[in-house]
Amino acid sequence: MTALIEDTPITKSIGEKVAYPVLAATLIYQGSAVGLTAAGYARPYQLGDRFIGHTPEGMNNSNGASGDVSVTVFRGQYYMLLNLSGVAITDAAIRASVYVQDSGTYSLRVGFKIGEVVHYRESGYALVLVDTDPQFNVLAETVVLADFTDVDTTGYADLSTPLPEGSLVLGWQADVKSGFTGDSSATVQVGEAGNVDRFSAKTDNSCFTADVVGTAAPAVAANQGYLAGAVTPRVTVTGGSDFGSVSAGEMDIKIIYAPTLRV
Repeated sequence: MTALIEDTPITKSIGEKVAYPVLAATLIYQGSAVGLTAAGYARPYQLGDRFIGHTPEGMNNSNGASGDVSVTVFRGQYYMLLNLSGVAITDAAIRASVYVQDSGTYSLRVGFKIGEVVHYRESGYALVLVDTDPQFNVLAETVVLADFTDVDTTGYADLSTPLPEGSLVLGWQADVKSGFTGDSSATVQVGEAGNVDRFSAKTDNSCFTADVVGTAAPAVAANQGYLAGAVTPRVTVTGGSDFGSVSAGEMDIKIIYAPTLRV
């Protein structure tokens, strides 16, 4: 393309819905959370997909090839009543984050962040402000003591869902539900195999007692936060003397990142 030398009509896409081609042999139920595969086809959402919204109609491509049919989804920001186990009236006051785990499972603790609680409706239900195009993403996973591999003073647990290539990690938060007790102390950091503090500018965050702790990623100039390839996050807990002495522990790890580039 070149600079314009004459008036050119603008084609503008308006409206609250958009259609995406559906993956082969796929059935998407009405009301499903929908994701895009790396190949660009829609399917019932799975962790690791790009979240593209909820479908008001669904689509059956059980006997079709990829792209034979398209599914319509809501896009941008919209309100939706969701089934949320454990939601409380106070969650609306603090605009608690809401995470999706699959096409119909939502959580206040685990998954990929899709929105915030804006109104508590009744036990187990809340009105959620969903956003398909946030400025940053959050991936959350619960880790418990049994998930960790003991390596003398430290123990590590790899999260289940990789962070996507081209992302810029901004930092992380650990919501320690149950302290990692049994030794004289315990600290947590987040990074990857071979670089366990890659995403931890502060490396001595205590997880010994129930608390909420966290840190920004190290300086971008150090090239720690930018992901040239997909990365599996590693959570490392360091005991006071021996990780084997740690007898309990549970925390929700939430990694905040910006999808700066699509590669």
